Amino acid sequence: MIAALIAAALASAPMQSDQMTRDVVMDFCLPYVNGDSDRAAIEFLGFTVTGEEGAVTDLASSDDRQAYLLRLTADDGEDDGEVLRACELQARGAGFDAVKGAIQRPLEQAGFTAETVAGSNRLIWSRQGVTVSLRQSQGRAAVVRVSYSSLDAEGA
Repeated sequence: MIAALIAAALASAPMQSDQMTRDVVMDFCLPYVNGDSDRAAIEFLGFTVTGEEGAVTDLASSDDRQAYLLRLTADDGEDDGEVLRACELQARGAGFDAVKGAIQRPLEQAGFTAETVAGSNRLIWSRQGVTVSLRQSQGRAAVVRVSYSSLDAEGA
């Protein structure tokens, strides 16, 4: 009985912004850009589709403020042979440092290498054709872009 109450309390408690960011990037975006089109993980995290046009799908978190926006893009390479996939997360409720703290260690543990970038408002990690970038412009939301390029993967 107590276990059921604890489980219910955890399920109903709002997820912390750093945990949500980490879960979206690690559990959905990375598998998505590597070719996994299953949306179960993102639906579990409470995202719903807000628009679809061609190869672009927009989703938003289902909280009242829509604190997270997600854009998925896929190009299967029929035109030029280059496969491109991108998953872009706009964390409207979390700052640059919170997002960085949420994803830096899990990315490094997954074998991503940090690249040196001029400026303190942009970070990049890469591994085998997958690039994860974090940026934030003054007064804007932090944005994490996870992308895959088959040309980059061939050169890795």
